[in-house]
Amino acid sequence: MATTHGWRTSSFSSNGASCVEVLEADGATYLRDTKSHGEGAVLHLDGPAWAAFLREVAHDAPSANGAVEVTADEDGGRLVRETSSDAVLLFRHDEWTAFRRGVLAGEFGATPTDRPGP
Repeated sequence: MATTHGWRTSSFSSNGASCVEVLEADGATYLRDTKSHGEGAVLHLDGPAWAAFLREVAHDAPSANGAVEVTADEDGGRLVRETSSDAVLLFRHDEWTAFRRGVLAGEFGATPTDRPGP
């Protein structure tokens, strides 16, 4: 995985230049978009919400984690909205696919039992 001052991306991302970035700090996990160059929204998920979010991403399931809501756009990308602040991140289809592949590979803390079957 690529890292930048603690932020990391999926190893499936194209050189980390345009993707979902994750930071684990202070007992929480934060998401941002590399395209914002550190100037855009940063979403916050506590431990239980992060674990639920990873399961939802892995299974391509509806959002029920209580921290962020993920909706698909017409191009296959994803809009990720933090429910407590309405901060929003928009990821293209290729960015979300690379992140999801990283989730399925366990790069962000998912355990084998959290992953969908073959």
